[in-house]
Amino acid sequence: MRRKDGFLYCYENLYSLLLYWGLVTFRVRSPESGGAVSTWFTVAYAIFARFFAVTVFLGSVVVKLRDQEMTSAMFGHLTPLVKAIFSWECLSCSITYVEYCLSLDMQRKRHLRLVTSLQEFDRFVSEEFPYVKWNYQRTRWKYWYGTVIVGFCFVSFSISLIFDMARCTCGIPSTILMALTYSLLTSSLGLVGFVHIGIMDFIRLRLRLIQRLLQQLYLEEGADASTPQIVHERIEHLFRLSKRCSWLIAELNSVFGFVAAAGIFYDFTIMTCFVYVICQKLLSRESWDKEYIFMLLHVAIHTYKVVITSAYGYSLTREKSNCMHLLGCYSRYFPDIKVASRQTEDFQHWRMHNTQSALVGSTTPLNMSTIYLVREQPNIILNLFYKLFVKVYNGMSNYVIILVQLLFQQQQQFKERQITIGSDVDIIGPIGSLTHMN
Repeated sequence: MRRKDGFLYCYENLYSLLLYWGLVTFRVRSPESGGAVSTWFTVAYAIFARFFAVTVFLGSVVVKLRDQEMTSAMFGHLTPLVKAIFSWECLSCSITYVEYCLSLDMQRKRHLRLVTSLQEFDRFVSEEFPYVKWNYQRTRWKYWYGTVIVGFCFVSFSISLIFDMARCTCGIPSTILMALTYSLLTSSLGLVGFVHIGIMDFIRLRLRLIQRLLQQLYLEEGADASTPQIVHERIEHLFRLSKRCSWLIAELNSVFGFVAAAGIFYDFTIMTCFVYVICQKLLSRESWDKEYIFMLLHVAIHTYKVVITSAYGYSLTREKSNCMHLLGCYSRYFPDIKVASRQTEDFQHWRMHNTQSALVGSTTPLNMSTIYLVREQPNIILNLFYKLFVKVYNGMSNYVIILVQLLFQQQQQFKERQITIGSDVDIIGPIGSLTHMN
């Protein structure tokens, strides 16, 4: 199974979660079992899961708001602006979840075609290079167990935040439904992001494999005109595989481009709002409640998602650029071979019209828009994260600074409205109900 369908071995569980949480309407199976198909049962189940998650979550919020005791316990201690932030969070997570579902439904045919092509890719490599050994166990461990750990963080932080905000034992059923559905919505948004990351990494590793195979063929065979014909046939096969990778990147952008943009926008808004709430708590110099700790953990997990998405998007684009450059050097390593010159010339012409890279939305690249890396710098990982924080979180910090300035203005206005009692006035006893009219 590992050699025949490595994609299924690595990502089957992730796609099963996508189906169970109502995000996709098809099940991924091996080609021998029919491949990735959509049936009436999977469509009906996905529609039911979506309706249940959104309706139950918004319904539990409405139940909380209609009961005076539960409303005062849950929202009475919050400022009007913080109430607005939580209202926006309730709406934005539901709207983003619906956007994810609609976008993936609209791109279902492309998504099925993408999954089928990913399942077949390793077979095409093994046909020409049977000595390649696939390390699927490492990829499966990284994405399945890593997603389980991160998903557990999403669910636990969300449930803890809702239960801590409830602040009373009244309305326990509505609190449980609200916590479970909110954790389902937020973790679903994160799950789609990690599936997107996993496919980007899948294509990135195949591009790196093409480079390794090319280097072996270039350096081991040398520039001798008597090079066996099989070497040039294998290089030609690598040219076809690289073009297939470019096509996979284009399909990946079509399927996940919009959901990636919507997800990053949601991450940006929730980080901005929660950071403002945390700053407000720090400025008021009050003791920290547990709910603010859970907000801080939410900010940390969304920050991790944005960082990983940007890093893998950059890595994919970089590996593709390196692979295209190495393929363009074919005629340089075999200068006396006419096939090499003709193949290189055709490839350079094709490359001019095919400049695919990982995108957010339809036009924004995932590499240079969020990260800028100079290839010659030695400390590449440190510079990667430094540039990421400078580019991505500069905008978020600007919004937080504006909100904090508004908070200072509110506090100043409140102090000016207070009536101060002079130091030469003393209250020597309690003021009773008697007045001069008595």
